[in-house]
Amino acid sequence: MATRKEETMETIRLGNQDFAVERREVDIGWLKLDPKNQRLSYQLAILRKEGKGNTDQELHDLLWSIDAVKSLFNSVLQNGGLIEDPFVKTDGLVVEGNSRTVVIRELHKKFPRDERFAKLYVKILPADATEEQIVSLLGEMHVAGKIKWGAYEEAEYVWRMNKEFAKTYDFLATYLRMSRSKISQKIAAYEETKTYLAETNDPDGIRRFSHFEEFMKKTVLRERRGNDPDFMKEFRKWVLEGKFPDSKDVRSLPEILDNSKSLEVLARPGGTVQTAISVLNNEDPSRNSDLYYAVDLAIRQLRTIPLAEIKDLQAGNDTKIAKLQDLYEALKEVAAFAKLHFSED
Repeated sequence: MATRKEETMETIRLGNQDFAVERREVDIGWLKLDPKNQRLSYQLAILRKEGKGNTDQELHDLLWSIDAVKSLFNSVLQNGGLIEDPFVKTDGLVVEGNSRTVVIRELHKKFPRDERFAKLYVKILPADATEEQIVSLLGEMHVAGKIKWGAYEEAEYVWRMNKEFAKTYDFLATYLRMSRSKISQKIAAYEETKTYLAETNDPDGIRRFSHFEEFMKKTVLRERRGNDPDFMKEFRKWVLEGKFPDSKDVRSLPEILDNSKSLEVLARPGGTVQTAISVLNNEDPSRNSDLYYAVDLAIRQLRTIPLAEIKDLQAGNDTKIAKLQDLYEALKEVAAFAKLHFSED
């Protein structure tokens, strides 16, 4: 039950409307965890297929199993309390700050006589605050603000704001302080991750979100997704098979797709992005060699040399001629050491 001590009122803005929010000290036992907690959306979806994840204790245990929440426990213990107040509804339901609530509960359990962890300050939202306004508050705190969600949860939030509350890309870009292209990429990556989870039941599926996010950053891959739906099925299969051990490996996919031999190596059983890249490296040593990258650059520069440079050489510019002479001599030395014979044809 809430205790009324040092109550104060403050104004916050939710959904283009000002609300009076009451800051009140309450007993820790009065608070209830939110069964729609964004941080737990994926884990709860799995548990609820088994008929679990609906009680306050199950929510508590799930949050307490997260390493970041245990780290927060130590931080709050050292600080002697919370820095940020949770936001709650008038019935004690925590709509923002569930992890902090679990931490205070655990601290109270460990130090039952310590009054610092028996009570805490919360900000009680007005009873007429709408679901959309509360969701907007969560975005302000966990997407645009400093208390960050994981990448998947953040993308799910952006998707909900767009699909459920009809917020345009332009609105979300301004509200969440992201570029419009990033908003679009997050929504597309979330949709593909949802499809992947439904198809595969991958127990680590939520961690694969970053693979789809990297995918959506590449224009050529987004275009292929739009033109060839079957390609996404293939990509999801590759992700499940572990062909991209790190999400950043997806950045090499456009180059692999452009090379039939490399693509064949990737697609075969046991193939990975590394084995596919080795094909590219064999065909073009400049990809992973500073020496041959410099050779390629010199070749391009010499083949497109400006007319003004040609005239400068014709006029007898000694320093420039010396540079080319050094290059010529260096190439002859390498050929001699390596016993190479270059054709004059």
